[in-house]
Amino acid sequence: MSVDRVSRVVLITGASAGIGEFVARHAAAKGHQLALTARRADRLERLASELEASGIAVQIIPAALEEPDAAERIVAEVLARFGRLDVLINNAGFGLPTLFSQAEPEEIRRQIEVNLTAPMLLARLAMPALIESRGVIINVGSAISCIPNSALGAYGATKAGLAYWSYALRREVGHLGVRVCLVEPGPVRTEFFDAMTKLGPEPGRYHPMLDAPMPWMSAPVDVVARRIVGLIERPRRRLSVLKRIVWPWRLIGVCFQLWPALADLVVSAIVRIYDGPEARTVGPSPRKTHATPLD
Repeated sequence: MSVDRVSRVVLITGASAGIGEFVARHAAAKGHQLALTARRADRLERLASELEASGIAVQIIPAALEEPDAAERIVAEVLARFGRLDVLINNAGFGLPTLFSQAEPEEIRRQIEVNLTAPMLLARLAMPALIESRGVIINVGSAISCIPNSALGAYGATKAGLAYWSYALRREVGHLGVRVCLVEPGPVRTEFFDAMTKLGPEPGRYHPMLDAPMPWMSAPVDVVARRIVGLIERPRRRLSVLKRIVWPWRLIGVCFQLWPALADLVVSAIVRIYDGPEARTVGPSPRKTHATPLD
């Protein structure tokens, strides 16, 4: 096992699967001590057992980030166990393939709380420890915020808010030694897309717009996780996975900012195509199952 000169205490949200799980594995390979949180305790336990077998100290904290006391409890348990916190990786994400006008109010609230409120509260509660350790905050955003659209309802708005807050916070705490990084990985082949499809409205009207990306336009989850862990040693303001769809997507977003009327025309046309005249009744759409955060 390759071990860094300094072993840090790293808190990772959404660590039970996808990017979070692979981030935990790469951080463990670097010798860091881990605090892992997610909803699914069984998955956390399996991952912790595997990592502890290699000599890594691992703490698991099953929690639903939308719960009012979750952030406070998570930070308190990490500090009680390790006595410090060096890195906060806000990775957990929750998205639903619904137009905003068809989303359940409860679903909108939970997306905001998991994707934006929880990262902000975790950072605020952990800030004294992070200032003391001159630590790092890594926020996992989304390239979807480059082009505002309705295909993911409130999800894109939460990620845009995460980006705004990341930049603002970096400018606030940089002189205190705390580095803040924003990651925009673009399409990544994980369980996120499969789970999102299952939670979508019948009969899957928007799935062609939101289906899992083709291999040539998506980044391997292992590559994304490795680059995220690299930010612990070499923090950067903004990280995108190169040679993928993020940069073309961002370029289109810049063009749409320069010509808003063109953006309205293009995005509205796409929505009309997939929406169909039979869906113009504003209101919640039937779901295949009740929505749960995808961490």
